[in-house]
Amino acid sequence: MGSMMTTSWKTRAARVTRLALALGQMSWDARRHAAALGSEPWRRAVENGSARLLDAVAVDVRVRGARPLLAGPVLMVANHVSWIDVQALGAVAGTRFVAKTEVRDWPVIGAMATRFGTLFIRRGSLRDAARVKNTLTKLLVTGERIVVFPEGTTTDGSRVGPFYAALLQAAVDAAIPVQPVAIRYVEPDGVPSPAAAFVDDMRFATSLARVLARPRLVAELTFGPPIWAADKTRRELAGRCRGFITGELGLEEPKPTTFFAPVVRRAA
Repeated sequence: MGSMMTTSWKTRAARVTRLALALGQMSWDARRHAAALGSEPWRRAVENGSARLLDAVAVDVRVRGARPLLAGPVLMVANHVSWIDVQALGAVAGTRFVAKTEVRDWPVIGAMATRFGTLFIRRGSLRDAARVKNTLTKLLVTGERIVVFPEGTTTDGSRVGPFYAALLQAAVDAAIPVQPVAIRYVEPDGVPSPAAAFVDDMRFATSLARVLARPRLVAELTFGPPIWAADKTRRELAGRCRGFITGELGLEEPKPTTFFAPVVRRAA
């Protein structure tokens, strides 16, 4: 079966070379658009750079479910499995992200995240959560698209951790839509794959090696119907988003109102 195959060292070396070139181009684009974070040229740079990076490591993106909100402000709420989550959502939606402060120190990825306007939050700090929430509110009011991972950490994809609702208050305060996104990774034949999982104390180099060893991977992004945040509490939003995500991942029964649009496959 294809899911049992691995790539040769020559293939992996070629992918590393393409990855280095993609990162170099992303770095250049980040500098070029540093003064225009959130603008359409910046979003196109995020989408194109993320797509190039995913192509270098042989990861395709498959979009399912409702239509992603790509016009006007939106807070996208997703489960968190891998560093690839950011690239997959970036390729589809040209978004900014909220990430834990440790990401800033990761080799390569940390510098790139900083240059592309990632908002860093100190886990476990209520004061820092309030600071980031206020920043998010201001950005959402101006029309930004931003992704948060309310679990605050990654899982291997076989479960979804509890959602911390603090940052979702920004959507309530800004009176904008929230859109849940369920993320999972599969082999091209549809078999769930653990290769992308970046969990516990795993080093980035180890995670990258696992991804490069696969012939191809598919990041499936299932978008849920938008939820108007103005008349909800942050806990209601967290519960509805988590319910949609666990349902789509088969970890709970999906709600009968779940809407499925035709499958759209986007090769990164």
